[in-house]
Amino acid sequence: MSYIKPFLPIDKQIRLLKTRGLRISDSEYEIAKQFFLNNNYYRISGYSLTLRKNDKFYNNASLKVLMQIYEADRCMRHLLLLIAEIVEVRIKSLIAYYHSKEYGPLGYLDINNFGYLKNGKANLQANYLDIIKKADRQKENLKGSELFIKHHVENKDGNMPFWVYFEILTMSDISKLYTLLDTNLQKKIAEELGFKFSQNNIIVGNLLHCIAILRNICAHGGRLYNRLFTRKPRLSRHEKLLLRKENGVPVYDKLFSYILVLKSLTQPKDFKLLVEHINLIHKQYPLVDFKHYGFPNDWRKILN
Repeated sequence: MSYIKPFLPIDKQIRLLKTRGLRISDSEYEIAKQFFLNNNYYRISGYSLTLRKNDKFYNNASLKVLMQIYEADRCMRHLLLLIAEIVEVRIKSLIAYYHSKEYGPLGYLDINNFGYLKNGKANLQANYLDIIKKADRQKENLKGSELFIKHHVENKDGNMPFWVYFEILTMSDISKLYTLLDTNLQKKIAEELGFKFSQNNIIVGNLLHCIAILRNICAHGGRLYNRLFTRKPRLSRHEKLLLRKENGVPVYDKLFSYILVLKSLTQPKDFKLLVEHINLIHKQYPLVDFKHYGFPNDWRKILN
């Protein structure tokens, strides 16, 4: 049987952290108690990784710093979820428009209207069928609560135009569906987003996948601070030069690279809003070192 750590009451959790070097003053005891009670000791421990080596906290580690890191990350998560949602709506609109223009309102129901599926690749066909089955289940579950679904189920033989059907799909579904489109449709959408080079369809598919990952993390309350993202974004040569360097090596796997992805997929006014709020988070939580998000020292200049 594997070892499971014993349960620790809040008092003992705080005492353990203090013995390991985290500075918590007597006047902060009740604040610490509520903080750990409401946010889960195990969850918070992930935010303390940059404040300690193994189980020993650095001299500058304190409850105040830890709380600022946690709160800043919560604000960052909510902000990025908002911007990712704007990107999602935009991509949905573009795919639905161009596919419906080419194949009609119900063209998405025919597997042959997705160019890459004509090659007969089993894994791509499986992706298409998974998306359709998942959406059909979602339609069935929501038909009693969502008026737009109820309307089409009761009055339109259950079929929905692609631009309506898209409202059921997730960002993950959208990123997969983009890769299944005809090359000419991928190209039109990529160009609408501002990509002009020859491999834009491959690059946009990768970037949409990155946004789907980011959105899922934010939507489920995942940690962004000091997180290593497993999906590497396909950045331009110019964007790669903007990344933070650690030991002379560009940092691809932290949040800043994903913010550059957002910049390439959002409209300027929306990205400007994002940068303004990142600035506010930085000012509100001055004890948080943004290098752990992968931000370079001149990030304001880069993002503005």
